[in-house]
Amino acid sequence: MKRLIIYLVVTFGLTWGLQIPAGIALGTFQNGESSSMVMIALIAVSMFFPAVGALVANFSCKPEERIDLCVKPRISQNIRQYLVAWFLPAAIALVGCVVFFAVNPHLFDPTMTSFIEATAASTGMSADEVLSQMPPMQVIVSGLTVSALVIAPFINAIPSFGEELGWRGMLFPTLSERMSERSAALLSGAIWGLWHAPVIAMGHNYGMGYAGFPVVGILTMILLCTAMGCWLALLRVRTQSVWPCALAHGAFNAIANIGLFFCIGGATLFGPTPLGLLAGIPLMAVGVVSWLKLGRA
Repeated sequence: MKRLIIYLVVTFGLTWGLQIPAGIALGTFQNGESSSMVMIALIAVSMFFPAVGALVANFSCKPEERIDLCVKPRISQNIRQYLVAWFLPAAIALVGCVVFFAVNPHLFDPTMTSFIEATAASTGMSADEVLSQMPPMQVIVSGLTVSALVIAPFINAIPSFGEELGWRGMLFPTLSERMSERSAALLSGAIWGLWHAPVIAMGHNYGMGYAGFPVVGILTMILLCTAMGCWLALLRVRTQSVWPCALAHGAFNAIANIGLFFCIGGATLFGPTPLGLLAGIPLMAVGVVSWLKLGRA
C-alpha cells in the first residue's frame, strides 16, 4: 500500500502541480493548449512524471518490498508481441477513421482543404500561398503514412516509456498484488485516464466546444484509456517488459491524429482520432478482448 500511495502522490502531484498552475498562468484553460508552445512543452515533460513516481515509490520501500519494473526489453523472446505493438495501433486508427467517416461522411475532406485553411490561418498566409509551397497531395499522404508507421513509433517510444514505466511497470503490477489482473487493468487504466484531466480541460484530444465540457471529455478519456490500458496490461503480462507497451503507446500517438488531416472541423468527442467515442470502437473492442485474455495470458 505504501508503494501505491507514494506512486500516486508523486505522479499526480508533479503532473497536476505543474499543469494546473501553468494552465492558469498561460491562459490555456480558456484558449486551449495549442495557444501556448510553452504549455505544449510542459505537457511533453509531464510524460516522464509517471517514471519519476515509479522510481521514487520503489526506492522508498525496503529492498524486499520493491517490484521488478520490467525494464529489460526481452526482444528475442517476444518478437511477435513487438510486431503487434508496432502495427496494431495503425490498424485500430484506420478502422476507427472508417467508422467515423462512414457515420459522418459530410466531415470527410479528401482534398485536405480544411487542413490547408487552418495552416494558412495559423501562418498568416493565404490558402493559395500554402498550396504553392506544399508538395503534391499524394506525396504528403505517403510521407505522413511512412513517418507514422516506420519512424515516429520509435521516436515516440522514448517519452511513452516515461509513462509506461509508471502505469504498466509500477501501478498495474502493484494493484495486481491486491486484486485480479482483470480488476487491476481496469482500475489502472481508469487512473491513467484521470491523470489526463487537466490537459483535457485545455482542449486536448476533443477541443472545447462540446456539451458538458470538460467533464464529458474527461470521462471519455477515462473510458478509452481503460480500453487501451487493458491491451497494454496484457502486453506487460505476456512479455514481462514495459518496452512493448512503450512501443505500442508511441505507435498509437504517432498514428492517432492522421485522420485530422482529412476531417472538416478538427477533433471531436466522437473522432476521427481513436480516442473518440465512434472512432474508438475498434480500440474498445481490442480492450475487451485483451481484458478477457488477462488471467489466461
